[in-house]
Amino acid sequence: MAMDAKQTVDDALAEPCGRVVLGGGCTIHEAAAIKAHMLEQLARPSPYEIDGSAVERIDAAGVQLIVAFALDCLERSLAYGWNGRSEALEQAIELLSVGALLESPGAGGVSSSD
Repeated sequence: MAMDAKQTVDDALAEPCGRVVLGGGCTIHEAAAIKAHMLEQLARPSPYEIDGSAVERIDAAGVQLIVAFALDCLERSLAYGWNGRSEALEQAIELLSVGALLESPGAGGVSSSD
């Protein structure tokens, strides 16, 4: 019985508390709104989940915002993970060679995209 309670607590702690959802456009035109959304989520406890599955358009400014969020999490020792990355997002990450910066060490139970 105690093991079940501990497992439930561990599962609850691994669930993301903040969720950054990137919409279809992740460009300089949406940068202010994306930044505001990210800052709002950082006010919540970690771990964080980043959902990039809907991204259709992304530019260097959009990738920079995502990298800034990831680096902020790393500097604060906050866990984050991915809940999906669209093909457009994957291509932008590869083109700008920032894949290693966007992998979260110790993301706990937050899933990561392959």
